[in-house]
Amino acid sequence: MPAIALAEVLANIGYPVEIQFFCGNRPIEKKIYADAGITPVQIPVGGMTTGGLLSRLAQVVGLVRGLFKCLLCIRNFDVVVGMGGYSSAPLLAAAWLANVPIVLHDSNAVLGRVTRWLAPKAKALACGLPLVNPPRDVSPDRIHDIGTPVRLGISRGDAAEAARSMRFDPELFTLFICGGSQGAQGLNRFMGAVFQEMSAFWPSDKTMQVIWSAGPQNVDEVLQMIKERNLRGQFWIAPIMDRMDHAFALSDIVIARAGGSFLAEVLVCGKPSILFPLPHGADQHQHHNAAVLERNGAAVVFDENSTEPREVAEQILHFLQTTHDLEVMSDAARRLSRPGAARDLARLIVRAATGELD
Repeated sequence: MPAIALAEVLANIGYPVEIQFFCGNRPIEKKIYADAGITPVQIPVGGMTTGGLLSRLAQVVGLVRGLFKCLLCIRNFDVVVGMGGYSSAPLLAAAWLANVPIVLHDSNAVLGRVTRWLAPKAKALACGLPLVNPPRDVSPDRIHDIGTPVRLGISRGDAAEAARSMRFDPELFTLFICGGSQGAQGLNRFMGAVFQEMSAFWPSDKTMQVIWSAGPQNVDEVLQMIKERNLRGQFWIAPIMDRMDHAFALSDIVIARAGGSFLAEVLVCGKPSILFPLPHGADQHQHHNAAVLERNGAAVVFDENSTEPREVAEQILHFLQTTHDLEVMSDAARRLSRPGAARDLARLIVRAATGELD
């Protein structure tokens, strides 16, 4: 999570920094913070809803309650940092109303709605990927292409240790499938069809290993799919990967959606990727994210709705047989990565807090 990665750097910046996290009421947010030993202030809003009148009314009430809650404490802060997401709106609005400096960061190539709205009011807008449509009402010198903060140690995983924990062979070809916090079910089902195709022509002398982060609600379905379809290979299934460093260290290819913060980790770890952008993401931001990697030779991109499983199966087999292509993609990923993003964002925040960006 970029906010936690940023906090790791701020905590070691050289002088005392007090950090207070805020989050919405989505279970996945609360779990991430709990796993990191962090107790955030909870703002009573969830994600953007497209539901009926009652859902929209409840959303408005949550925003208003969140705004008043944030206004009560906003004067305690020298700077407020928004990392994207609908739940950040009340805190950022409170900061604007109280004239507290704002720094914004967005991991995607297309700015989210909250970031777009508040960008003209921010001291700095930091970007994880080059923006498709930079906001016209923000001066170019306030836009900083720095990348997305990633957690310390994410690229330092031990492949041998990872293999032992999963009972895998560190020398064998390994895929890592990760659906992310949304979109996992569709990707799981599609990859089930891909593995079924692969089972028909996969070389008999080659063993394939698969690390599969299936999503909390989808593990049973994936296990049943593997059993019923008699899929070849060795599978290690988890609801969520607690040790992402292990998954990256052991895998040869990452197969995933194209959320900006996850792609930042893929790039820092120098992993070739096969990407399936979320078909119905806001403003098609994942398609634009994936296009950045594809243009730079770091990924192969497929449209889940128009791609046949056999096409993906053949691509994976090609990578198995042509390891040079994986090496070229790995080099491209590392060139595109921004391992110093957390440090650069921390410096922007300090400059905003001390008035240097006024």
